[in-house]
Amino acid sequence: MADRWPALVPQLERFNSSRLNLETLTDLENLVQRRREKRLKRRVPPRAPESMVKPQPQAQPESVDLEMFLKAAAENQEALIDKYLTDGGDPSAHDKLHRTALHWACLKGHGQLVNKLLEAGAAVDARDLLDRTPVFWACRGGHLDVLKQLLNQGAQVNARDKIWSTPLHVAVRTRHCDCLEHLIACGAHIDAQDKEGDTGLHEAVRLGHYKAMKVLLLYGAQLGVRNSASVTPVELARDWQRGIREALQAHAGHPRTRS
Repeated sequence: MADRWPALVPQLERFNSSRLNLETLTDLENLVQRRREKRLKRRVPPRAPESMVKPQPQAQPESVDLEMFLKAAAENQEALIDKYLTDGGDPSAHDKLHRTALHWACLKGHGQLVNKLLEAGAAVDARDLLDRTPVFWACRGGHLDVLKQLLNQGAQVNARDKIWSTPLHVAVRTRHCDCLEHLIACGAHIDAQDKEGDTGLHEAVRLGHYKAMKVLLLYGAQLGVRNSASVTPVELARDWQRGIREALQAHAGHPRTRS
């Protein structure tokens, strides 16, 4: 310890010199003031407010071609739609797959744009390459309001595509029961069969879509309609139940499924 004392002397002197002698009230006030000044020095100066730059409106193109028109319909860009129509563009123009702006607007649920296109003369029953009309696309997207717009404009409620499906089939497959119920209320053939002979009830059973089954049965769907495989919805349900039962029995003794 004696050997280390000379080295510690300077450190002790610096420590003692830095200590404040708080013998009077003035000394205490000076200490508080010094600490306040130190805190103020540590504070980060406030950032200058950033200048608010107003977004500039996007410049509209001199002309809108078909590709831009169809994309605008999908993205609900009404300004481009207006430009295209004002310049004399055909509201029923389509791409290589025969998809029109009305198809896209119906799929995406752009109700205001659907109304604009219909007022401009867009064909309400235009068919794409699979013979699907905008009603099919509205059911696929599950947009009841758009579906109502189309049907109010005289769209075919029982239109068929290339595999003989109707909008009712599509509403069942996509699980949009509000669209399904409205189609039935507007005169959809509840037992219409597609190319495989399946009705909407066949589809609902196959998908295990209980709510759709309930709606269809409530409105009088037939249980005994046979598809091309000579299977009724009831038999399809039995096969489905049998398959589940067999799967459960096959795994009953599996270590991971035992309680």
